[in-house]
Amino acid sequence: MFAVAGQAQSGLVSRGKELTEQVAKCQNCHTRRTTTGELDKDAWLKGVTSDPSIYIPDITAGGNIWMEWGEKGMLQFLEKETSPSGSTPSVHMPAYKLRHDDAEAIVAYLKSLRK
Repeated sequence: MFAVAGQAQSGLVSRGKELTEQVAKCQNCHTRRTTTGELDKDAWLKGVTSDPSIYIPDITAGGNIWMEWGEKGMLQFLEKETSPSGSTPSVHMPAYKLRHDDAEAIVAYLKSLRK
């Protein structure tokens, strides 16, 4: 029974990783770059703070957004583009509204990046 649940969660995380990295390409904005211009694998999806005029948050489960919003808030943001308070955060992101199952997969992947 536990193996099946673990496999299902693993499949959800894999799907979330694919949606995050291959479809939405979240890392292109949410990961800082090295001095050579490569994505910094040690800071994967940890946000970018080099330009104080643009806030690009850490979207991993250890980041401030998760501490403020929690999993439910992240799901709401991905599905409705609104924060838990109902406001539209002032972010520089493409417009989107994800299906619940896609949002769940992305949240599962982002939770797996907690460090």
